[in-house]
Amino acid sequence: MENNSEVTTVICIRHAERDNSTTADPHLNADGINRAKSLIHVLGSSEIKAIYTSNFARSKETASFLATHLGISSVPIDEAAAIKVHVLEHHRGKTVLVVGHTNTIPELISLFGSASIFIIGENKFDNLFILNNFSQGVTKTTLLKYGKPS
Repeated sequence: MENNSEVTTVICIRHAERDNSTTADPHLNADGINRAKSLIHVLGSSEIKAIYTSNFARSKETASFLATHLGISSVPIDEAAAIKVHVLEHHRGKTVLVVGHTNTIPELISLFGSASIFIIGENKFDNLFILNNFSQGVTKTTLLKYGKPS
């Protein structure tokens, strides 16, 4: 029998600030590294059981400090739909972190059924979305900020 009060919490952030490099896969810059490190303070005791990133260096680097702190490895999955399926199959009722991009985070929020529509500006790195997905399929979305305002 399914527990109707079961809640899956998906915390979504965009990767932290990246180099102004012309490469296709830039790394984090100093501000981005500081923001990534701040996740330990913000989420270090939130009982995160899994971390999903894209395959890009900036996404993996954003997750790396928290993953090390928690003693878990991040799982790279690029597509929002695949992340949703993986979360609900493997971490239902638990808390996970997704580190994505300006396009994938709003898409994931929408796929989870949030009534709110979010657009992440190209220079915005401080958004932290908390999706509470209830077993009945309803998702409540809360937008918070973390780290230095961007």
